[in-house]
Amino acid sequence: MAVFTAIGALAGAGIAAVAAGGFAAATTTALVVGAVVGGIVGAGVDAGIQATQKAAAATAEAETITEQITTVSTEATAVEQERIAVQQEQIATQAEQEKLAVRRSRRQAIREAQIQRARALNVASAAGAGESSAVSGGAASIGSNLASALGYSSQQSGLSSNITMLRQEEADLSSQIAGLYGQANVLQAQQGVALSRAGMYSSQASNYFGMATNVARIGSGFV
Repeated sequence: MAVFTAIGALAGAGIAAVAAGGFAAATTTALVVGAVVGGIVGAGVDAGIQATQKAAAATAEAETITEQITTVSTEATAVEQERIAVQQEQIATQAEQEKLAVRRSRRQAIREAQIQRARALNVASAAGAGESSAVSGGAASIGSNLASALGYSSQQSGLSSNITMLRQEEADLSSQIAGLYGQANVLQAQQGVALSRAGMYSSQASNYFGMATNVARIGSGFV
């Protein structure tokens, strides 16, 4: 971009010559002053253009990072929704497990009452009543209670296994969410740096162009 510096120097010398009535009539001092002023103006334009280009590049980088942040945030939201769904399934499974425990407790209380009644009838019956309907009913109730206990144990084991699996899945999703938010934080920091650079370069460009304008205005009084 130093081409503007050279162009400015030549243009400044030319302006000085024109002001003096031609290169032949122009003094060495006027030509030198014109060249110096033009060179400074050109250098200011060079620096301003470079700063403008750097500002544009930093702005483009910030825009790219913004898109990346949006992508990561969208993914984090999707994973969070998945985690919520897992939590709800886990709550539902726990509720089912609790209901199962309540039903078993009620059935167990009923069967226990039946057994106690059968025992009372058995005690009150005459000797040799081992095959009475009361005793048979008590034995059947005991067998039914055993089968129910075995079925309950199997159901509870299955539900507990599901809850454990859901808790692990929730933990994995929480870890994934934390990683995504961490990535978003890093990107936001990078975005801030890029925007800061863009602002700095834009300010530099404005200063350089302003300096070139001032030098040109001041220098015109000496040519």
